[in-house]
Amino acid sequence: MKTETLAILAVIAVGTAFVVLRSRPATEWGAAVGSGVVNAGAGVVLGIGDAVGIPRTDLTECDKALLEGRTWDASFACPAGRFIGSFF
Repeated sequence: MKTETLAILAVIAVGTAFVVLRSRPATEWGAAVGSGVVNAGAGVVLGIGDAVGIPRTDLTECDKALLEGRTWDASFACPAGRFIGSFF
């Protein structure tokens, strides 16, 4: 990764941690930081996988049908709100 990309990710992580920590009592700070690190790491891994074309393994049947353009199958697999929202 480029240095600029790492710097941007670090700034985003610090900013997110600041917002999360301000909204929680001091007793929950450790848990908030821990979950933030895990979620940030998972987001980076998913983003890299998407960029290189590795499919996500936790897709529902609804998501699979929508991503593959199978509108008929999606109409049966998706909740109504999700299916209608896929058109917009």
